[in-house]
Amino acid sequence: MATRHDVVDHPSTAELIKTKARQLCRRTDFSTSDVDECEQEMRIYVWRKSHLYDPARGSVEAFINTALKSWIGMELRRRRRHKRWNGRPTISIERTKIECGRDEISLSAILSECDGRRHTFCHGLTPLELLILQECIRQGLSRLSPEERDLLHHVAEHGVASAAREWSERLGFPFSRRQVGNELLRIRGKFEDPRLSGQ
Repeated sequence: MATRHDVVDHPSTAELIKTKARQLCRRTDFSTSDVDECEQEMRIYVWRKSHLYDPARGSVEAFINTALKSWIGMELRRRRRHKRWNGRPTISIERTKIECGRDEISLSAILSECDGRRHTFCHGLTPLELLILQECIRQGLSRLSPEERDLLHHVAEHGVASAAREWSERLGFPFSRRQVGNELLRIRGKFEDPRLSGQ
């Protein structure tokens, strides 16, 4: 039976970890400064899972690759949860009491389903709100160059990775996913101009 050291000290382990960490940190939701931290977390995860390695079921490289894919999946889910949470405290609408005249009632007694949809931005737009939104989008698009509109459309249809490959071919030099993300942020700024909403 293999030991932890057979996995952790295997020549392929460090190289696979380094490669996976660099690939991961090329994503727009990571940065190059995250590489060392990701490598360290990957090493710890591989060490924790190394007791599960069975030489009869496959090679060390395959085991490490599977373990790293598992860690990356968990890390991406963790970051998405953290991004959605955004530091907001959780409040129980059943246990939270508010004053209503001389009495105290639970928050759930006065909140409706419509309030919930509005809080999570799932409520439908009125015809007037939809018309205003369409006009703002039209104005925002009119501020973009043909190249910017082309990039925006390509990302919407095919994703950031595809846009990076396509623009690398068009430009004749590497154009990374991070650069695509930066371009999207710059384009987004044109849609967030207060003049578009009349503020």
